[in-house]
Amino acid sequence: MAGINQPVISDVFFDANAATHCLDRSPLKIMFKATKYITMPNEYSSRELLVLNYIDQHAEATQRELSQHVGMSLGAINLLLKRFIKKGFVKVERLQPNSVKYFLTPAGLANKIERTYGYMVRTFTEINRLRNRVVTVANAVAQSNNADHLYFFGTQDELHELIHDLIRTDRFIVRATLCSSVAVLKKDSQQLNGNPVIIWNKDMEERLREAGIEWVNVMGMV
Repeated sequence: MAGINQPVISDVFFDANAATHCLDRSPLKIMFKATKYITMPNEYSSRELLVLNYIDQHAEATQRELSQHVGMSLGAINLLLKRFIKKGFVKVERLQPNSVKYFLTPAGLANKIERTYGYMVRTFTEINRLRNRVVTVANAVAQSNNADHLYFFGTQDELHELIHDLIRTDRFIVRATLCSSVAVLKKDSQQLNGNPVIIWNKDMEERLREAGIEWVNVMGMV
């Protein structure tokens, strides 16, 4: 960063109401609003979910195939399958002396659906925590620099799309522009007039340095 004030950012906790508002135009808002009506398991293991999904889709999968697909040792897969069988989630059918078939029971299928739901909720909770955090940090940068315009600069990745949506829904306290071209920033260099250029990828720093454009990298504050 060069020449731009870096604000002190306090911790911001996830606000479920804000998250629902963020997703107001999405069908997933129904899922968020439904969480208070559903009893969720205390733990969700992504690897356990992968095992259940793989068994559901590949009934004749071997423990070795499960091990390779999920990235767990054969011993861990063996213990996990025994636990699923004991809980009644998985049944095993012996086809030949050295060949078995695993399949999900109705309880196992219900558990897989519940785990999938929990994984999705956790994922979208984290996405919206990040959304709220980006807004808080960017607005603090604008305030600390007395800016009337924010410029976001970065490659067209997942965060680029998230920021685009935040701009579209007017989440920032000042006007905001998103671009992925140094040429565009240089063209608007007179309009920058001390307004912060915000980046989130360290690879962008050298490009801006060569162009003589000041920036602030917010990823250390998010």
